[in-house]
Amino acid sequence: GSIPTEIGLLSNLTYLRLSYNAFTGTAEGLRELTKLQLLHLQSNRITGMPIMTQLDMSKYNKSTFVTDCGVPSAFDETPECQNCTMCCEYYSNVPQF
Repeated sequence: GSIPTEIGLLSNLTYLRLSYNAFTGTAEGLRELTKLQLLHLQSNRITGMPIMTQLDMSKYNKSTFVTDCGVPSAFDETPECQNCTMCCEYYSNVPQF
């Protein structure tokens, strides 16, 4: 399913880790989280990444905004993320344990 839109109503939220949940669709509702300092969305199927201008890299550096936007990708079209700080690429040849 998609990321619940109600999460965007949590106006005081500062950390959000939604990784590895099989979410699909867009994450545009997260743009309303103006106090957010850390956002992790990797290993989902999110195709529409929000522009999160409020995220400040000074506290968490490259771990501030992590998502699936690199190459190679598990997506037919690689998702673009204009202000992600780290992209998690999909490697099909990584051994599974």
